[in-house]
Amino acid sequence: MKVESRYTALDDAASRKRGDELIAWLRDYGQRRINSRVIDERRTIPPYVALDFGNHGIMGMQVEERFGGLALRNRDLARVLEQAAAIDLAVGTWILICLFPGIRPIAAFGGDALRAELLPPLAAGRLLAGYGQTEPGAGTHFNVLASTARPAGPGRFRIRGDKTWIGNAGWSGVLTVMTQELDEDGRRKGLSAFAVRTDRPGVAFGAELLSMGMRGVIQSEVHFRDVLVDEADRIGARARGVDVGVDSMSWSRFAIAATCIGAMKRCVQMATRFAGRRPIATGRVLEHPVVRVALAESLAETAAAESILYRVADDLDAGRGVSPERFAACKLVASEFACATADRTMQILASRGYDEENLAPQYLRDARVTRIFEGTSEALVAFLGAAALTARSDVYTHLREDLGAVGVAEALFEAGAALKARRGEDGEELPRTWQCARAGWAATWALLAASLAKDAQAAPSAEAQRRVEWAAGRLEVAIEACQEASLEERVLLGMPVEKSVAALAAGIGEPEQAMPGGRLGLDPLLRREAPASDDDR
Repeated sequence: MKVESRYTALDDAASRKRGDELIAWLRDYGQRRINSRVIDERRTIPPYVALDFGNHGIMGMQVEERFGGLALRNRDLARVLEQAAAIDLAVGTWILICLFPGIRPIAAFGGDALRAELLPPLAAGRLLAGYGQTEPGAGTHFNVLASTARPAGPGRFRIRGDKTWIGNAGWSGVLTVMTQELDEDGRRKGLSAFAVRTDRPGVAFGAELLSMGMRGVIQSEVHFRDVLVDEADRIGARARGVDVGVDSMSWSRFAIAATCIGAMKRCVQMATRFAGRRPIATGRVLEHPVVRVALAESLAETAAAESILYRVADDLDAGRGVSPERFAACKLVASEFACATADRTMQILASRGYDEENLAPQYLRDARVTRIFEGTSEALVAFLGAAALTARSDVYTHLREDLGAVGVAEALFEAGAALKARRGEDGEELPRTWQCARAGWAATWALLAASLAKDAQAAPSAEAQRRVEWAAGRLEVAIEACQEASLEERVLLGMPVEKSVAALAAGIGEPEQAMPGGRLGLDPLLRREAPASDDDR
């Protein structure tokens, strides 16, 4: 399937103007009204920030004007998300959660009545939305979702299940909930999505999950205990919830990539500023060749991530559908590069990088989760690898037809063929999962190299040519890893991990802390129901 915009946006000039105005407002507002340390320490975004964002149209950036939104084009939406994340990555992430996967499923797949009811307050920020897919036993794997929607009379359904790691859950007035729809006999009909108002009986918010980073973003459990919904609450076609899910994940990956790029730019800016001012024995830190290479690597990575992201945005704005593989590549590279850039920044800042007041630790903590949510990097690499091992996949169509990189496509295909033909030390075919892992990185660098080469053709410069050579070199390494056994494959893949870990554990015992922390919850004597006896006190 191809992912499309599915809404009517402004023309290019009007959208760009609105985008510029939002960016200018965010720069001023971020300086005066956002305190990242306070947000991080208190684990919440202040209510006034949410209200101000709603008043200035941030929540309606991709909602049509007829519903009160700004109807920005995707290029301008990405620019605004970049700016927000450059101010505070957690704040930028909270915005993208409100938009994708919050509002997007309703705006793109909801019925007319549902959109007319919900989109105006959502676009104004007077109602917040969330998305309930992840469960204790399932993440992006739709087939193992356990939540169900059972018939409860004509045109009605009863939802039961448990969701976890739901962004915005405790703040949301409506959640898009992914369920397995059942018939009257309990047989599965397919995946279906419903809009569930959180004030309905049976919706129970569970514990808040205290994350390492992104602390301003509320993440909670949500439990559904026979929650009644109507046919009018359905999002998308019956038993076609996978369309909603793939669309939501794809757009979330697009938005994550945009915020990661904004964070990378801010980190490089901080690192370069410090390195240009800090003297060491050999001169300024910025003059050290190791530091210059680290900064140059981050700059090249930023340009590469921008190249593929904004190419996706432009295709969508032109009315062309985009394959899920390209969305996955955007999120994969931007999140990997953002984590690397944040780590390099902390290293360049040295002891100042370890100081929470300087925000480098917060960027590192916040960036780290981007490699995990909406598909781990390993899962996305495997997804791209499976495509690279399929001759007719959209990856090859994009390389050949859109980017004009026929040679790159041929090199990638030959690398995949060599990978499938190789045998392990036992003479057996390499595990399919390992093949996908190797081919996935080759496909990723093929997309980056071809996209940067296309950019360099359109706007030639010495710097652009250096980026092309850098990506081509990385692609060459990735292809070699397909053609020949790497060190990891020769030495590590066959290592008896379980046995080795058991030997290690024998030396350290089984450390497991049992010292209780603070007591939570009301005293039994203060609860609604009195204790059964004095022994319960």
